[in-house]
Amino acid sequence: MQAQQVARLREFDSKRFVSKLIFDSEKMRVVLFCLKAGQEVSPHSAPSEVLFHCIEGQGEAIVGDEKVDLAPGSLVDCPPQMPHGLVAETDLVVVAVIAPRPG
Repeated sequence: MQAQQVARLREFDSKRFVSKLIFDSEKMRVVLFCLKAGQEVSPHSAPSEVLFHCIEGQGEAIVGDEKVDLAPGSLVDCPPQMPHGLVAETDLVVVAVIAPRPG
């Protein structure tokens, strides 16, 4: 069993968004994304389902052709093969749960 304190793992870079692998198992992967205001994770697709959980800040999740507002506590589901990305309006911290784990 692992306990992670997300607040302690957050880290920002003014040049590009920061992503950190914070959990990895046979069945799922969890990645922490930290974006400065104005940064984005360009839309991309993956064979797994992705669940974004906004921990801090304001922004948008892009899922296919839709844009969904992000605020602390928001959960956004991204179906497999659906393009998805993030845009930070303020400094933004998002946990992404990816399952099944990509090969």
